[in-house]
Amino acid sequence: MQKFLSIGKIATLGFWVLPLLALFGMLGKEWSELVLWIGVLVFYAHLGELVVIQGKLRMKDRDTIYDAMMVILVGFFHWLPIVREEK
Repeated sequence: MQKFLSIGKIATLGFWVLPLLALFGMLGKEWSELVLWIGVLVFYAHLGELVVIQGKLRMKDRDTIYDAMMVILVGFFHWLPIVREEK
């Protein structure tokens, strides 16, 4: 399971390179617009995910700025092991 989560984190971080390239117009006009919209949708999905999971992170004393940024960047690949760990 840990290997899956690590690969997911790397793949999701790799995804964020595409909207950055699109932001600077390196993908062509049509692709840049499409990739930017997909990036915006993923960003808002992860932001909503953060709102939903923030209470569970707070219960585990993991409601720091770092954890919030990681949830926005990689989503459940970051918070799933935190929520599953035993205290």
